[in-house]
Amino acid sequence: MNDQPRDGVPSDPPASAEPPRARHSNPEPTGLPRWIPAVIGSVLVLIAALAVYTGVRYRNPTLADGIRSRKAPRAMTHGGPPGEPEPGSSLVFPGEGGDNAPAAQPPAAGRARAQITNDAAGISATVRLWARRGMVTNVTPDDAMIFVNDLAIGEARQFNTGDEIYDFPAPGSYHVRIVAPGYREQQFVVTASETASAEIARLDVKLVRAQ
Repeated sequence: MNDQPRDGVPSDPPASAEPPRARHSNPEPTGLPRWIPAVIGSVLVLIAALAVYTGVRYRNPTLADGIRSRKAPRAMTHGGPPGEPEPGSSLVFPGEGGDNAPAAQPPAAGRARAQITNDAAGISATVRLWARRGMVTNVTPDDAMIFVNDLAIGEARQFNTGDEIYDFPAPGSYHVRIVAPGYREQQFVVTASETASAEIARLDVKLVRAQ
Protein backbone atom coordinates (compact mmCIF):
# COMPACT_ATOMS: atom_id res chain seq x y z
CA MET A 1 0.00 0.00 0.00
CA ASN A 2 1.49 3.27 -1.12
CA ASP A 3 1.84 6.11 1.37
CA GLN A 4 -0.21 9.02 0.13
CA PRO A 5 0.63 12.60 0.98
CA ARG A 6 -1.53 14.01 3.74
CA ASP A 7 -3.38 17.24 2.95
CA GLY A 8 -1.48 17.47 -0.25
CA VAL A 9 1.88 17.80 1.54
CA PRO A 10 4.41 15.31 0.38
CA SER A 11 5.94 13.27 3.10
CA ASP A 12 9.65 13.57 3.89
CA PRO A 13 11.78 11.09 2.06
CA PRO A 14 13.08 8.32 4.21
CA ALA A 15 16.34 9.22 5.96
CA SER A 16 19.28 7.62 4.31
CA ALA A 17 21.41 5.42 6.44
CA GLU A 18 24.30 7.34 8.03
CA PRO A 19 27.58 6.26 6.47
CA PRO A 20 29.83 4.41 8.87
CA ARG A 21 32.37 6.66 10.52
CA ALA A 22 35.90 6.04 9.56
CA ARG A 23 37.97 4.61 12.34
CA HIS A 24 40.83 6.89 13.19
CA SER A 25 43.58 4.76 14.56
CA ASN A 26 46.47 6.54 16.22
CA PRO A 27 49.75 5.18 14.90
CA GLU A 28 51.91 3.68 17.60
CA PRO A 29 54.95 5.86 18.41
CA THR A 30 58.11 4.66 16.78
CA GLY A 31 60.97 4.18 19.29
CA LEU A 32 64.49 5.61 18.77
CA PRO A 33 67.00 3.32 17.15
CA ARG A 34 68.96 1.41 19.75
CA TRP A 35 72.28 2.93 18.68
CA ILE A 36 71.28 6.53 19.53
CA PRO A 37 71.22 6.10 23.35
CA ALA A 38 74.50 4.21 23.12
CA VAL A 39 76.15 7.05 21.20
CA ILE A 40 74.82 9.68 23.62
CA GLY A 41 76.11 7.69 26.59
CA SER A 42 79.54 7.32 25.00
CA VAL A 43 79.75 11.08 24.36
CA LEU A 44 78.83 11.89 27.96
CA VAL A 45 81.43 9.45 29.28
CA LEU A 46 84.07 11.01 27.01
CA ILE A 47 83.22 14.55 28.19
CA ALA A 48 83.45 13.46 31.84
CA ALA A 49 86.81 11.77 31.22
CA LEU A 50 88.20 14.90 29.54
CA ALA A 51 87.03 17.06 32.45
CA VAL A 52 88.75 14.79 34.97
CA TYR A 53 91.94 14.62 32.88
CA THR A 54 92.10 18.41 32.48
CA GLY A 55 91.59 18.98 36.21
CA VAL A 56 94.33 16.52 37.13
CA ARG A 57 96.72 18.01 34.62
CA TYR A 58 96.50 21.55 35.99
CA ARG A 59 96.51 20.47 39.62
CA ASN A 60 99.61 18.34 39.20
CA PRO A 61 102.66 20.23 37.89
CA THR A 62 104.64 17.00 37.54
CA LEU A 63 102.06 15.56 35.19
CA ALA A 64 101.90 18.83 33.30
CA ASP A 65 105.68 18.74 32.81
CA GLY A 66 105.41 15.21 31.51
CA ILE A 67 102.94 16.07 28.79
CA ARG A 68 104.61 19.23 27.59
CA SER A 69 106.73 19.02 24.50
CA ARG A 70 110.44 18.63 25.11
CA LYS A 71 111.60 22.03 23.99
CA ALA A 72 115.15 23.27 24.23
CA PRO A 73 115.90 26.83 25.41
CA ARG A 74 115.21 29.29 22.62
CA ALA A 75 118.05 31.23 21.09
CA MET A 76 117.99 35.00 20.85
CA THR A 77 116.47 36.01 17.53
CA HIS A 78 116.00 39.78 17.90
CA GLY A 79 112.91 39.33 15.77
CA GLY A 80 110.06 39.43 18.28
CA PRO A 81 107.07 41.75 18.02
CA PRO A 82 107.72 45.38 18.94
CA GLY A 83 107.67 45.90 22.70
CA GLU A 84 107.91 42.19 23.50
CA PRO A 85 111.19 41.21 25.18
CA GLU A 86 113.28 38.37 23.83
CA PRO A 87 113.74 35.18 25.89
CA GLY A 88 115.95 35.93 28.88
CA SER A 89 115.54 39.69 28.63
CA SER A 90 115.67 41.87 31.71
CA LEU A 91 112.42 43.56 32.73
CA VAL A 92 114.47 46.12 34.67
CA PHE A 93 117.07 47.06 32.07
CA PRO A 94 115.49 45.94 28.79
CA GLY A 95 117.90 47.68 26.44
CA GLU A 96 116.89 49.46 23.26
CA GLY A 97 115.30 46.42 21.62
CA GLY A 98 114.22 44.59 24.77
CA ASP A 99 117.14 42.23 24.30
CA ASN A 100 119.31 42.87 27.36
CA ALA A 101 119.85 39.29 28.51
CA PRO A 102 122.53 37.49 30.54
CA ALA A 103 125.11 35.43 28.67
CA ALA A 104 125.07 31.70 29.30
CA GLN A 105 128.02 30.22 31.17
CA PRO A 106 129.47 26.77 30.46
CA PRO A 107 127.24 24.00 31.85
CA ALA A 108 128.03 23.15 35.45
CA ALA A 109 129.88 19.85 35.78
CA GLY A 110 128.54 17.01 37.88
CA ARG A 111 125.05 16.27 39.13
CA ALA A 112 125.33 17.36 42.76
CA ARG A 113 122.27 19.20 44.06
CA ALA A 114 124.26 21.73 46.11
CA GLN A 115 127.55 23.53 45.88
CA ILE A 116 129.23 24.54 49.14
CA THR A 117 131.48 27.60 49.15
CA ASN A 118 133.53 29.22 51.92
CA ASP A 119 134.47 32.85 51.42
CA ALA A 120 134.79 36.06 53.39
CA ALA A 121 131.04 36.06 54.00
CA GLY A 122 131.21 32.58 55.51
CA ILE A 123 129.99 29.19 54.39
CA SER A 124 127.13 29.26 51.91
CA ALA A 125 125.31 26.68 49.84
CA THR A 126 124.17 27.16 46.25
CA VAL A 127 121.33 24.92 45.09
CA ARG A 128 121.73 23.46 41.61
CA LEU A 129 118.82 22.78 39.25
CA TRP A 130 118.36 21.70 35.64
CA ALA A 131 115.66 22.62 33.15
CA ARG A 132 115.04 22.42 29.42
CA ARG A 133 113.34 25.79 29.07
CA GLY A 134 113.26 28.25 31.96
CA MET A 135 112.28 28.90 35.56
CA VAL A 136 109.45 30.16 37.75
CA THR A 137 109.90 31.67 41.20
CA ASN A 138 107.80 31.26 44.33
CA VAL A 139 109.51 33.63 46.74
CA THR A 140 108.65 35.22 50.08
CA PRO A 141 108.78 38.21 50.08
CA ASP A 142 107.50 38.35 46.50
CA ASP A 143 109.08 41.74 45.80
CA ALA A 144 112.58 40.25 46.11
CA MET A 145 114.78 41.09 43.14
CA ILE A 146 116.00 38.30 40.86
CA PHE A 147 119.51 38.54 39.41
CA VAL A 148 120.70 36.20 36.64
CA ASN A 149 124.47 36.32 36.11
CA ASP A 150 124.44 39.65 38.02
CA LEU A 151 121.82 41.16 35.68
CA ALA A 152 118.63 42.26 37.43
CA ILE A 153 115.77 40.69 35.45
CA GLY A 154 112.79 41.70 37.65
CA GLU A 155 110.95 40.99 40.88
CA ALA A 156 110.10 37.46 41.94
CA ARG A 157 106.33 38.03 41.52
CA GLN A 158 106.89 38.75 37.83
CA PHE A 159 107.87 35.11 37.23
CA ASN A 160 105.58 33.24 39.61
CA THR A 161 103.07 31.58 37.27
CA GLY A 162 103.11 29.25 34.29
CA ASP A 163 102.19 32.19 32.07
CA GLU A 164 105.16 34.26 33.25
CA ILE A 165 108.06 31.86 32.87
CA TYR A 166 111.55 33.28 32.61
CA ASP A 167 112.94 31.66 29.46
CA PHE A 168 116.69 31.16 29.36
CA PRO A 169 118.15 32.71 26.20
CA ALA A 170 120.50 29.82 25.37
CA PRO A 171 121.73 26.49 26.75
CA GLY A 172 124.25 26.76 29.57
CA SER A 173 124.40 27.55 33.29
CA TYR A 174 122.99 30.64 34.97
CA HIS A 175 123.82 31.95 38.44
CA VAL A 176 120.56 33.11 40.02
CA ARG A 177 120.52 35.35 43.11
CA ILE A 178 117.38 36.31 45.04
CA VAL A 179 117.90 39.50 47.01
CA ALA A 180 115.65 41.56 49.29
CA PRO A 181 116.59 44.35 51.76
CA GLY A 182 116.85 43.02 55.31
CA TYR A 183 117.03 39.36 54.19
CA ARG A 184 119.80 36.93 53.44
CA GLU A 185 120.14 36.31 49.74
CA GLN A 186 119.55 32.87 48.26
CA GLN A 187 121.59 31.52 45.38
CA PHE A 188 120.94 28.93 42.68
CA VAL A 189 122.73 27.61 39.65
CA VAL A 190 120.24 26.63 36.96
CA THR A 191 121.57 24.76 33.94
CA ALA A 192 119.50 24.96 30.77
CA SER A 193 119.95 21.74 28.85
CA GLU A 194 117.88 19.81 26.33
CA THR A 195 118.64 16.61 28.26
CA ALA A 196 117.18 17.91 31.56
CA SER A 197 114.33 15.85 32.97
CA ALA A 198 112.17 18.90 33.85
CA GLU A 199 111.11 21.58 31.43
CA ILE A 200 110.72 24.28 34.09
CA ALA A 201 112.90 24.79 37.18
CA ARG A 202 110.81 25.93 40.15
CA LEU A 203 112.54 28.06 42.76
CA ASP A 204 110.62 27.83 46.04
CA VAL A 205 112.30 30.21 48.47
CA LYS A 206 111.43 31.78 51.82
CA LEU A 207 114.15 34.28 52.56
CA VAL A 208 115.49 34.45 56.10
CA ARG A 209 115.82 37.82 57.80
CA ALA A 210 119.36 39.00 58.31
CA GLN A 211 120.52 39.29 61.90
